[in-house]
Amino acid sequence: MELFCQSHHAETAQRWLNRMGWESGHEKMISFGVALDVRGAAKGVWCYYVANLDEKSVTYHGVPMTWEGWIKPILFFMDSRRAELTALRKQPDGGADELFQSSYDTAVMMLYYQNGMYMTLPGKEGKLLKTWVFRYLSNGYEPFPFPLDDDIPDGDYSFTIDFERDTEIVQAYDLKKEMGQYNAEHNAVHNQELGRRQTEERFTQLKGDTWTAQEILDQGFSRKTLDKFVKYGLILRVKKGRYVRNSV
Repeated sequence: MELFCQSHHAETAQRWLNRMGWESGHEKMISFGVALDVRGAAKGVWCYYVANLDEKSVTYHGVPMTWEGWIKPILFFMDSRRAELTALRKQPDGGADELFQSSYDTAVMMLYYQNGMYMTLPGKEGKLLKTWVFRYLSNGYEPFPFPLDDDIPDGDYSFTIDFERDTEIVQAYDLKKEMGQYNAEHNAVHNQELGRRQTEERFTQLKGDTWTAQEILDQGFSRKTLDKFVKYGLILRVKKGRYVRNSV
């Protein structure tokens, strides 16, 4: 069950139910309403699909899959959107920024779901793949962070949840306290992710591959932005006052 709880932070009840393929009623009570303790992050990558869903039970089947097979539709989508982005960037106020954002959001969604199949991604893997998507859309090429021919684990694994048998009633938590904690955690993760994405978007405007600190400042970046480039691994400090693009 832990695989279905979350990617890297707490999720809303509705999103949880959507991922599980459940509608309402006692399924909802089992998953959220009586505070079943399944708040831990997903511990492994797994590709699966939902089968045999009815009022009493649901079965989840693993899918034999390689990374190359999983990202093929994502690459096709990003390549087609990059062609549109290139055309829009030649026009003043052509809407390139909006198209980039929507393309990024769609490609990230495809990391988790496509063609009737789902993928669980723990925080570390999810973060690497989101960075890959952003840089590929920005540059037209970015090395994939995992070996393409690696098999995604447990493709032959499956399990069934019986809604009437596989239940556990635990002590209900203070809803106000729980929601306060959830909101604090969610906002912190959201703000950190937003800061990273804004910094990476700003980084696309930096020209060159090696710089002194002053050369970066001369391109219109603040010292704070320079420090963020270093923080997020976009540039490396090779010695005092000198920097190099991380991809070089």
